[in-house]
Amino acid sequence: MKVAKLAVIGLNFGKKHASYIAAGNIQGELAAVVDLDASYEALARKWNTKFYTDYKKMLNEMHPDGVIIAVPPKLHAPFAIECMKRGADVLVEKPISLTSQEADQMIVAAGEYGRQILVGQHHRFDPSVWMAKERLDSGTLGKAIGFHVYGTLPKPEWYYSQDYKKKRALGGGTVANNGIHDADRIRFIFGDIESVYAMKGNRCRGFEVEDTAAVAIRCKSGVVGTYYISDCSHPLSEYTDCYFAEKGTIRLKSSSFYAQEGAHTYQEGALGEGFDYWQRERRTVTRKIPLQDNHGKEVEHFCDMILNGVQPVTSAEEGKKSMEFMNAIIESMDTGKVINL
Repeated sequence: MKVAKLAVIGLNFGKKHASYIAAGNIQGELAAVVDLDASYEALARKWNTKFYTDYKKMLNEMHPDGVIIAVPPKLHAPFAIECMKRGADVLVEKPISLTSQEADQMIVAAGEYGRQILVGQHHRFDPSVWMAKERLDSGTLGKAIGFHVYGTLPKPEWYYSQDYKKKRALGGGTVANNGIHDADRIRFIFGDIESVYAMKGNRCRGFEVEDTAAVAIRCKSGVVGTYYISDCSHPLSEYTDCYFAEKGTIRLKSSSFYAQEGAHTYQEGALGEGFDYWQRERRTVTRKIPLQDNHGKEVEHFCDMILNGVQPVTSAEEGKKSMEFMNAIIESMDTGKVINL
């Protein structure tokens, strides 16, 4: 059986991808890993793979079919372009880049070198998200009206050991670090964004960037919604997303998509007919969602792209639009203005 020869650059986060590949459950082999921190060599030995501190040397010697790039966002564009130039498809962690110009450079390079880019928006592999999208797109629930999205998960102090997570110019702040997933999910479900207005809070961590944000959003479809994200708020609410439509509401219950056993469900609810609301039967259907590794599904899809030429679930063009939505939220927080996209 043919397998994709894969490399991972950046092991602070990329070790999640590398360990999934090394487990041998997909059509891919872990040919090499790269990190500036030489202490990761011990982990590479455990995975029975080659270790490098210089990614260009790795490309010269290993010639991988695909490279997973899990370095800080400011490095995504130059690393991805170099890998594609050497003949590898790339899975670039979120966000695709920090600016539209960098994303465009990546898109142009992909065309020039005949390569594919998959952006690491792993919520697009979540079965509850697909269920919601299919139900809303089918028209069964009538027109989509609005949404409320929670993105609450308190991050431990070690998460901020890297400066880029604390500095705006380096891509820091919870909106860029984590909210890019919620931004992409909102776009995936409801389409492109027209305008945003956001307020930020940083009273908990005190960094120059936000630890909390509250956002009002208008989609080009006319759907409106609200979004709350915080990396210091506990997810005690039983749901993370509510999608409101004419004939019912969809609720995705989990902990900001860091699902735990027994806590991840898909729900639909509606009120029956009656003279007034207290006379109307409340109907709720709940489906439990089995735990799965969305990052792993993403890597499996990347192998399918390399081996079978399938199109990426999240293309560079889609990643760019979600990044621009993310940047609009950040600009609104920092300026106090409504930002139109």
